[in-house]
Amino acid sequence: MNLIAKSRGACIAAATAVAFGLVLAAPAIAQEKSKTNLKVAIFSHIGEVQTISGMMKAAVEDAKGRGWTVETFDGRGDMVAVNNQANSFISRGFDALINVASPNDQMAGVINKAKKAGIPFVSCFSGMAANITVDIGDNNVVDGAIAAAELVGRIDGQGTVVKMNWNVLPALQERDRGFHAVVGGYPGIKLKELEVKVPGEVEDAYAKTTNLLQADTNHEIKAVWAGSDNFGTAIARAIQKAKRDDIFVVGMDGDPVALDMIRQHTPLILSVGYDVPGMGHTAVQAVADAVDGKPFVARQMYKKPCLFTADTVPPAGKSADYKACGLFSADMK
Repeated sequence: MNLIAKSRGACIAAATAVAFGLVLAAPAIAQEKSKTNLKVAIFSHIGEVQTISGMMKAAVEDAKGRGWTVETFDGRGDMVAVNNQANSFISRGFDALINVASPNDQMAGVINKAKKAGIPFVSCFSGMAANITVDIGDNNVVDGAIAAAELVGRIDGQGTVVKMNWNVLPALQERDRGFHAVVGGYPGIKLKELEVKVPGEVEDAYAKTTNLLQADTNHEIKAVWAGSDNFGTAIARAIQKAKRDDIFVVGMDGDPVALDMIRQHTPLILSVGYDVPGMGHTAVQAVADAVDGKPFVARQMYKKPCLFTADTVPPAGKSADYKACGLFSADMK
């Protein structure tokens, strides 16, 4: 009887140990999934924009460096094509989707399908939407307000200001809200609001600015707030072409062309820029965390921007230190 009892006890102990070991092993196994050969899709509705292509490039390099298989897609401004392709990625069994600056509010069907299939849907600068895993960006409302406040301070809160934006992308909608939050407090500002066309935003912004300046015979326009450096640089070129040295432009993104124009003391005098490669790397890390079952404290994550002026822009060929750079003019050396 003692032998039987001992035998039973040994079996129970062994079974308990195995079960306990499985409980401990489950998280460990889950945590290793990001180290396997994942299939990841990285796509955008308009990949030709420098900041967007920069994020995609950084994400692709990071993902491949982890041994993942990567496919990319550029919708070239066609959201129907983006949705169709993203649905194809899901049907083909991809392990994760990274959406770079395609409006999430126009991808609800894809996002819901990915959620149902257990596929992480990570995005950059695409806005909050139900069932996304996480959206990576910076606080665009704050960016828009900072650029607007810098503009207002330079004109003493008086005069005609042009706002040019593309209010389809959620990030630019948020920047717009930041602009209005600031300018709404200055009754001495007369506002002209123009919407650029996308695709073709560079040419359209240039043409719209040229027409504005031709009509501004009394030189009433003092400044232009551009929702993105992508077309803010075109606005500045049009001002240069018209030889209007009494108008300046403020923008956002800190793209390479914009920073060069700031260095050259063109009408584009400042940009609220963000760490483009860092956004791509953060998106890939978010995928790794998602497949490993790690929780996110919020479905929107913000990275720190910087204020670039002629005094603070890094030398040509050098990257900004986004951990150390300043964001407010009074803090600049």
